[in-house]
Amino acid sequence: MKILLKAFIIVVVLFTIFITLFLVAFGDYTNRTHFKIYSSDKSQCVTIITKGYFRYIIDGKHSIVPTSNYIKLDVRNIDSLGDEIGVCWHNGNYEWEIVNDRAIIIENKLDTTRFKFNTSWEKDERGIPNPKKYLAPNCGTMDLLRMEDLLSGENIIIEN
Repeated sequence: MKILLKAFIIVVVLFTIFITLFLVAFGDYTNRTHFKIYSSDKSQCVTIITKGYFRYIIDGKHSIVPTSNYIKLDVRNIDSLGDEIGVCWHNGNYEWEIVNDRAIIIENKLDTTRFKFNTSWEKDERGIPNPKKYLAPNCGTMDLLRMEDLLSGENIIIEN
């Protein structure tokens, strides 16, 4: 009986070690619900916090949603495969211009003289959405599913 108990304990311990190693090796530790996007020189920052169907884009570095300086979006109609954010900073008219395609603005408490927010990509001459604008210097797009900077190279710094 003692041999069976020892064998059972060894199997449980080995199984626990295997599962732990598997999660460490193949787990996804990317935080898609709370991250920061910086300008390339890190002089400017916006924080993105997603809670359920609501996404907050906040001016500056924050750990929680503040009472001001944010835009609240409904993102329930955005498929995770197409969830991208485009940004430009110091584009001539605004400190930040941000797009989250298919988002619905619920509340805007951002300074509209400093921030421009769009709920759709600009369209080309055929009416097809096109993120081409975000290839420019000081611009870029990021894929929220993979948490990758898609178009800009070194223009966006993402911090979890």
